[in-house]
Amino acid sequence: MSSTLDTALPRQRRLTGRAVFLTFVAFFGVVIAVNAVMLSLALDTMPGLTTDSSYKASQRFNRDLAAAGQRDARAWTVEARVDRDASGTGAVTIAVREPEGVPVERITVKASVQHPVRRANDRAFDVARTGPGTYAGTADGLVAGAHDLVIEVERDGETLYRSRNRVMLP
Repeated sequence: MSSTLDTALPRQRRLTGRAVFLTFVAFFGVVIAVNAVMLSLALDTMPGLTTDSSYKASQRFNRDLAAAGQRDARAWTVEARVDRDASGTGAVTIAVREPEGVPVERITVKASVQHPVRRANDRAFDVARTGPGTYAGTADGLVAGAHDLVIEVERDGETLYRSRNRVMLP
């Protein structure tokens, strides 16, 4: 009689050391995989870097302060306008004038837009002189949204003016 009852009961599973080990490996495998995916997504969208080397940036700090003082002493007026069309092509127009309104000549102007979060969206304009003290350029692949418009004015390899302004591209 008792032997018929034993066979009618459901078969019990035994918890073995191998099952515990495989459960541990599966659990931590899932945790590590999810962390790896989340880390790679976080680094792709926000690297957290504003400079490649903070040490080199700190070494340039005093030089940048002196350059800013010289820039303020020049009192140039730099006006810029940046537009973006529906295809993603951007156009920038920059006018550089002395305090008296005289166009600044013999300079090289560089302009770029830098996305505040994704460096992949940064674009440089190919700026050329279009008239006395006026420069214009275009860039492809601009995305809509907030960007920093960075303008650098150089003469003979020396940066005479540098600005960074937040712009909103349509």
